[in-house]
Amino acid sequence: MLFEDTYNTQKMMKKFTILLLILLTTSCAIKKKPEFIKIDGIELVEANSRTLTLKAEALFNNPNVVGGRLNTEGVNVFVNDMLMGVVSAEEFKVPAKNSFKVPLQIKINTKDLLSKDPNGLLGGLLNSVLNRSLTVKYEGVIEFKAMGFTYRYPISKTEILKIKL
Repeated sequence: MLFEDTYNTQKMMKKFTILLLILLTTSCAIKKKPEFIKIDGIELVEANSRTLTLKAEALFNNPNVVGGRLNTEGVNVFVNDMLMGVVSAEEFKVPAKNSFKVPLQIKINTKDLLSKDPNGLLGGLLNSVLNRSLTVKYEGVIEFKAMGFTYRYPISKTEILKIKL
């Protein structure tokens, strides 16, 4: 009889452990990948003789009960169809069950801007100044990582920015 009670207790403990593991893995699991909504708010933050600073925001919604991390280092920035650089940002912490914005900012050295294509770009920049507008494009991939899963979001957004002189 004592052997039977010990056997039943062990059997119950195994069932309880399995049930607990199932409960933990399903309640904290990533049920849906975070939703990429859009790139918004592309703007020229600062323009002086040394640098141009461009800023935008990537809007997301995370429906999961767990957060994660976003990496924006795969996002290129083009000005007037010329590659100016890659967004510089630290890995971004994603909140659980919430909408959030990821800042995408790039500083462009005006010397680098002119050295990329001295003839065509200078003409393009002069044309942009005369027309008081720049065509800015953010293009690339943003990666979301959580609990061993990785989701990639291709992005492409072009906007014409007005230059205020």
